[in-house]
Amino acid sequence: MSELHGLQHQIGRLLEVGRPRDARALVGKALALDPADPDTLCLAGRVELAQEQRGEAERRAHEALARAPGHDGARSLLFDVLLADKRHADAEEVVLERLRDDPADPDALADYAQLLVQVFQLDKARALVAEALRRAPDHPSAQVLDAVLHVIRGDDLAAADRLARLVAADPEAAHVAWTAMLVLGERGHHRQALEIGRQLLRRSPDDRELVDAVIEQRLASHWSMIPLWPLLRGGWVASAILWAVAVFGLILLRPFVSELALLGFAVLYLALMLYSYVGPPLLRRWLRWRGF
Repeated sequence: MSELHGLQHQIGRLLEVGRPRDARALVGKALALDPADPDTLCLAGRVELAQEQRGEAERRAHEALARAPGHDGARSLLFDVLLADKRHADAEEVVLERLRDDPADPDALADYAQLLVQVFQLDKARALVAEALRRAPDHPSAQVLDAVLHVIRGDDLAAADRLARLVAADPEAAHVAWTAMLVLGERGHHRQALEIGRQLLRRSPDDRELVDAVIEQRLASHWSMIPLWPLLRGGWVASAILWAVAVFGLILLRPFVSELALLGFAVLYLALMLYSYVGPPLLRRWLRWRGF
């Protein structure tokens, strides 16, 4: 094994175990040996992507493609960068190009399915996952996406257990599952997002960011938050709309209802606003103390 290939292997292993900072030092040595090597450029991009430097990662992908047009690793890296940036149309163009070159490529099929999960085209995602698993039954990303899609569909018990095993065995599976959890939360499917988050916590119970994300999903799906659902869903826009409805509603209703009814309406509105400020923080503390 040449020195360059040895460094590339070490960089890949460090990325697999979640040590991109250590990998960065080796990237510099590998680039010094051959700054034009497309595999090294892709690994450099992976290191940048792992550290949330998506602009630099995209530059590395394009640099690798300039050196080796059609390079699978570079196109895969570019797809992942675009997907992380939520540039879904551009990401779709990249993965479709890969599928035109090889319609049976399980990596491209699984990537396309992951994109479709993010835009919530679940039926198409299921079809692509099924095809990827038919081509490669042990494909890790396709397996975790299959489990995620079963959780979304409501097959919670069996799917959640399978998802937990996949996440425990493969760091990339954890990344796919984390993304799916965020997408489900954004779409209002908090119960399914919570189930995925719980399985992720079994692998990384000390991850504070993950704990906070799971608490937010539990908060959003808790029965006591039902009165606040529009506010939790719509944020400050929903608060502004509710304020406008309450103020103008009181003005418009005044000629037609009694003062007692207006007072009751105003008290109800103020109680809801007070609860929106007090309820969620108290529930977060309770969930953090009690567990979720």
